[in-house]
Amino acid sequence: MAGGDNKVLHQLIQKLGLANHESLAPKSTELQRLLDIRSSSGMTTNLGDYAKATLCIDIAAGLLGLPFDSETALKLSGLRKTAYNNGRRTLEKILDINKTIGINEICVQLGLNQVQKEATGLLDAYKRYAGASSDIDFTHPQYATMAVFQACRRQKVRVGKLKLVPFSHLKATQWNLLEKNWEKFLDSVDHKSKSGVKEQKGAQEPNSNGPEARSRSGEAGTSSGRKHASPEKIEPYHNWKKRMLEKAYRELELLRGSG
Repeated sequence: MAGGDNKVLHQLIQKLGLANHESLAPKSTELQRLLDIRSSSGMTTNLGDYAKATLCIDIAAGLLGLPFDSETALKLSGLRKTAYNNGRRTLEKILDINKTIGINEICVQLGLNQVQKEATGLLDAYKRYAGASSDIDFTHPQYATMAVFQACRRQKVRVGKLKLVPFSHLKATQWNLLEKNWEKFLDSVDHKSKSGVKEQKGAQEPNSNGPEARSRSGEAGTSSGRKHASPEKIEPYHNWKKRMLEKAYRELELLRGSG
């Protein structure tokens, strides 16, 4: 690869804010060299140098699991969004990169690590929902992407579809169909979850006619009776003193009479 191309690559890495990741430049350079070799063998693209360099950095970042600013990359490439995504897929085919984009890669690149655990759980649940005998290819990135999207919705983490959908390799209409399917799946999961909670609560509640219930009822009645009973009147001190003295005098007279 020419020195000028290498300089462009490093400049783009700087502008993307990824210069501190030392492994990125060598990996991007490796991909660009491989692209040049395969392009000379007849595998051509209609992409300019800046676009190819940006896409090589994008692919390298994905392979290394590094965060990547897709919006800035789009501006640096000089391409429209559709052309950029198509160009990326073309380069992946030429470079023979078959790495499956998973939940981890999507979360890292979009800075959504807080939803990664729930997205993984949702995808596992969806696989069970679809059935073990299903012929669905769950390695297709659409499922990992939708799991991340739904996890964001459930945790109320704001993320635009325009950022996520490209990871799915789906058209807008295909994405909408998949989203509706997932909404049905999530409704069924939430319904089962709520039903399970109700059944558990019902099992813990004692029989209203059982001895424990009657005991509690009696205690409640007693407590209620105590609550509404009229309180004892407190005798004023001077009355008590007078009564005690009169009692003492009577007992003293009785003792004298018996003597």
